[in-house]
Amino acid sequence: MMGNTESTRYRFWLGSAAALVSAIAFASNVVLSKLAYDFGTNLHALNLIRAAVFLSCLLVAVWLSGSQVSIKRNELYRCLVLGVLLCAEMYLLLASVLFIPVAMAILVFYTYPIMIAVWTWRTGRHHLSYLGLGVMALAFIGLIITLTGSDTLLVGWDGRNGIALALVSGICLAAILLLSEQVLEKQPAKIMMLYMLLSATAVVGFVSLFLAELTWPASLPGWLALCGSSVLYVVATLLLFKAVDLVGSLQTAIIDNTSPVWAMILGVIVLGQWLSAQQLIGASVTVAAVMLLQWIVRPKTQNDSI
Repeated sequence: MMGNTESTRYRFWLGSAAALVSAIAFASNVVLSKLAYDFGTNLHALNLIRAAVFLSCLLVAVWLSGSQVSIKRNELYRCLVLGVLLCAEMYLLLASVLFIPVAMAILVFYTYPIMIAVWTWRTGRHHLSYLGLGVMALAFIGLIITLTGSDTLLVGWDGRNGIALALVSGICLAAILLLSEQVLEKQPAKIMMLYMLLSATAVVGFVSLFLAELTWPASLPGWLALCGSSVLYVVATLLLFKAVDLVGSLQTAIIDNTSPVWAMILGVIVLGQWLSAQQLIGASVTVAAVMLLQWIVRPKTQNDSI
């Protein structure tokens, strides 16, 4: 049997590995989504398959664990709202890569920790020092450097729409995380995610089947990209929750915020989406600032000090 020190070390490395794989899987799923688009898939088909795969996996997990699925009415309403927000977050982020490079979309999306920090600071839940405010300003400076390093802002509505979609998607995720904290105080994460995904799948299904036209891949590579994107999205989410359980929110968030870096690498390898030197510098500044902000606003708990 392992001693306490060895067990702690084991949990640390296992949780860190889970967070790293989650970050890579999330970046990969967005890259494969863009690839699926190139092979004829549209946004609605991609979201329908993604939601169906995620819900199916969660239903199997709940059934195997024998968990009770009962929930109070107030928490149910919140889970339904979370599902609508999740649906919006999926649609908006996947829509943004139709207009701007994947790496840029994920970089804008991953400013959501700054949004959470601002909200918790304004509501008095966390104290933000002058250092924290300075780091936030640095993150935005890096983002401006990145966005002005190409003609994205000068190509009309397409580039600006892509940036706006990714930004609003990040706002939706920030809202999901803030609201889910209230639900998790009274409900297990598995049950919360089940009702949240039921709501999201219902919305996606209604939009996809009744309000939009579904377009499917025209070849095997397109189907592989479509299915791979859906599976990787599920893997990324589940590993993220596992990492939080093993090493706490701080370590998980720091590693998870490397996702824009992996998106840049994969965007070049898979899609041939090269970034300029100015964009790389700006992106590096933003990623480093967001990771530093995670450390500054961290909750002072034993788990986060591992």
